[in-house]
Amino acid sequence: MLHVTSTETTQADKITLSVEAPLDRLRNRITGGRPWIRTHELARIAVQMLSGTLFRLRLKRGPVFLAYHPDSHAVFRQHPEFSGLFQSFTAANALNNGGDMMRLWSFTLNLKQVLSENVPGDFAELGVWRGNTASVLAHYAATNGRKMFLFDTFTGFDAADLKGIDASKTKRFANTSLEMVKETLGQNVNVCEFVQGYFPEAVTQQAREASYAVVSLDCDLYEPTKAGLAFFYERMPTGGLFLLHDYSSMFWNGPRAAIDEFCAQSGERLILMPDKSGSAFFRKSK
Repeated sequence: MLHVTSTETTQADKITLSVEAPLDRLRNRITGGRPWIRTHELARIAVQMLSGTLFRLRLKRGPVFLAYHPDSHAVFRQHPEFSGLFQSFTAANALNNGGDMMRLWSFTLNLKQVLSENVPGDFAELGVWRGNTASVLAHYAATNGRKMFLFDTFTGFDAADLKGIDASKTKRFANTSLEMVKETLGQNVNVCEFVQGYFPEAVTQQAREASYAVVSLDCDLYEPTKAGLAFFYERMPTGGLFLLHDYSSMFWNGPRAAIDEFCAQSGERLILMPDKSGSAFFRKSK
C-alpha cells in the first residue's frame, strides 16, 4: 500500500500515484492483503484470476469447458502420479478420455481415500475395454500391495446380454484385445489377474474367494451390471467403493436401471459425478 506523508503533491507524484494505486489495488485483490505470499503463488493466483475471468465471459460453448485442477495438486503439489495416470487413462482412447479430467480426478481422490482408511481387499473392474480406467486402479493396487482383477470378454458385448432394455443395442467395443489392455497397464500388469469370458460364468475360484475394496463397473448393459453388483457387493467390506460408469449418461439405460434396482433393495445411496458419461459412486454402508 502507498503511504503519503507530505501535504503537497507534485505533478510527478500525481502521475506515480495514478499508476501505482491501481496496481496496489490489484495486488491486494490477488493476495488478500497478505504480504508474505510467495512470488510463484502470486503468479498462480493471477493466472487463476485470468481463467476465472474467461469463465465469467462464458467461454464454454458446446461440450467442452475450462476447469481447474484441484488445489491439492496445482498449489500443494500433491498427487505427483497424476501425469503418468493421465497418459494411460487416455492411451488409445483420447477421444473419450482426453477431456474427462473429472472422471480421472474422481478416481484418483476416492481411491486414495479408501486406501488411507485401510479398507481391506483387492481391486476389480468389470468392463475393461482397452484398460484405461483399469490402469488407474492397477497403479494404486501395485503401490499398495493389492491385486487387481480384470473381468471382460475382451471381444466386446456378448449377444446374450442384448435383450430386454438393451434389445436395441448392437455389439460394440470389439476393437480391443487382451494384448492391448496389457500394453496400457504397463509394468503394473504384474499385479493383475485376467478373467476372460462371459460374466459371471467365467469367474475363477480365486476371484470368488477374494474380497474387494474397490470395484469399477463399466458394462454399459443391464445384465452384466446387475450381475456385477450382486457378485461384488457380498464380497466387499464396509467402506468399500463402487465406481459406476454411465449412470446418468442418458445413452446407456441398462446400467441405470440395474443400479436403481440394486440401491432400492440394498438401501445404498448414490453420489453423482459431473464427468463426461455420468458416473455414480457409493461406498458400502453396512
